[in-house]
Amino acid sequence: MATLEIELKNLLTADQFRQIKQQFKFAAAFTQTNYYFDTPDQQLYQQHCGLRIRIFNDYAEQTLKVPTAQTTTNQHELMEVTDRLPQDLATNHQLLKTGEVAAALAQRQISLAQLKNFAAATTTRQIATLNVGKLTLDQTNYPNGHQDYELELETSTPREAQEFFVELLQQHQISRAPVINKVARAAQNQL
Repeated sequence: MATLEIELKNLLTADQFRQIKQQFKFAAAFTQTNYYFDTPDQQLYQQHCGLRIRIFNDYAEQTLKVPTAQTTTNQHELMEVTDRLPQDLATNHQLLKTGEVAAALAQRQISLAQLKNFAAATTTRQIATLNVGKLTLDQTNYPNGHQDYELELETSTPREAQEFFVELLQQHQISRAPVINKVARAAQNQL
């Protein structure tokens, strides 16, 4: 299934993370582990795309993220192509050879046989549903022991969400900073 995803993002300190967590009613936290893939010559990276397997407690999926022309430093507009993934493939870090992700990769002339798992990260995620979208707090742990915190607002109303997001950052005295995406952060924090 392909969907348009519009996100506003900012990295946080641990204290800022806790402050925002106390301000909103978040649903119960859940954990997901992401395994990131690219070709040895980084064909996906060169096309500004990301490919991952995401494993939850009760299911798994593979997702290809492709930026649109609307992506900016802090607002990410992406087309996400996602297939459910059988658990046995996911736990062995193997991609599904059929489906929408495989077709989208073929359109980009990327062979599934070339793709290798190059990074991983485990995220504990909490989501609060607001009138401007889904406010998400992520605490991500990497294999080298590094940990980071991220605030994300996924929305279908970018103008209203932008106003809310900027106001929220100002309220907590959080500087707006360009966000390195999770794929790149995971690649930087492997063993």
